Amino acid sequence: MAKKKNEKPTDAEIEIFLGKIGERLRQLRTDGGYTSYEQFAYEHNIGRAQYGKYERGTEDLRISSLYKVVAAFGISMEEFFREGFE
Repeated sequence: MAKKKNEKPTDAEIEIFLGKIGERLRQLRTDGGYTSYEQFAYEHNIGRAQYGKYERGTEDLRISSLYKVVAAFGISMEEFFREGFE
């Protein structure tokens, strides 16, 4: 059933969404030839532990953090959300 216009997302829905973000980050990293999330984070001046949490979907990202990570992949936010968020 569709959500009403002003309904807040549940914790479970937020957890699923963060998981999708993590999957997309992992896909982009591996597609870019990085086998290690730590190496990717190090080369792009992103905290390694923090980035690992982003990929696992266990950390709620600030928009500015997501923007910085997406920019490291050389794509726009629009391109980032184009896949895997149907």
